[in-house]
Amino acid sequence: GIGFRSVSTSTTFVNGKRITTKRIIENGQERVEIEEDGELKATEVNGEEQSCWVSG
Repeated sequence: GIGFRSVSTSTTFVNGKRITTKRIIENGQERVEIEEDGELKATEVNGEEQSCWVSG
């Protein structure tokens, strides 16, 4: 079948840091990604937080 994908992005600045929130709806699943200054900080799938690996 044909897949459906919707992406919504918003950016705010908090204490000098750029916070970008991306809401992706694809094939009935909602994924939210939160980036701080370009670095992925959190991911949620259907409202459940996923673990993030931080290299550094």
